[in-house]
Amino acid sequence: MKIAGIDSCPLGWIVILQDQNKFSSLAVTQFSELIALHSDLKRVFIDIPIGLSSENFCRTVESSMRKQLEKRASTIFTPACREAVYAKNYDEAREINKRVLGKSISIQSHNISKKIKEIDQFFKEKSNALEIYESHPEIDFKYLNGSKVISSKKSTKEGFQERFQLLISLAPELEELYHSITSTYPKSKVKPDDILDAMVLCLSNSKSETNNLRFIEDENHTDANGILVKIAY
Repeated sequence: MKIAGIDSCPLGWIVILQDQNKFSSLAVTQFSELIALHSDLKRVFIDIPIGLSSENFCRTVESSMRKQLEKRASTIFTPACREAVYAKNYDEAREINKRVLGKSISIQSHNISKKIKEIDQFFKEKSNALEIYESHPEIDFKYLNGSKVISSKKSTKEGFQERFQLLISLAPELEELYHSITSTYPKSKVKPDDILDAMVLCLSNSKSETNNLRFIEDENHTDANGILVKIAY
């Protein structure tokens, strides 16, 4: 079964694929490009919010994820509501979010709204044969690390290496793949952290073949568009 781990990057999306125990990669500017190139893709773990808050639905899953990550809870940000995601600019998005959810949104949240919107729109057309699950790299690292949170910051050399070594201890072929990606794309297009995150999502997705899918589920379950809100790991 062909699966993938996907993270956003300056170019668009960095994708780590696994098919018949072989890893490969590609970078695409649009998610739809991936689907066109890999129509046989069966299941995706992607680091992007899926299922959005609205006037009649409020995501609660961020609170559960923060509890899971303890001292690394700050890596979890709260996404904008759907109407704010579709806003024309940051000021409009802030005002909409205040009206709908009673609070503003961070610039970090707004900056990723374009990618959130892209996946939200894709859900309107996606085939039921393709499973797409929201996932989070630090949650995945935790459970690949024997359920222990990695406390170092990924932005530091130590934190990066700790995570990278964990990945290649579980799948040694990822080391060569990582270096292949970094030699193909400059950091301005695909950052090392983006590659690391896509890899851990793919590996976590792969481990689910034997351990079954596990989820952190939202207390309110389903958003206004009928999308289940849950984090796969």
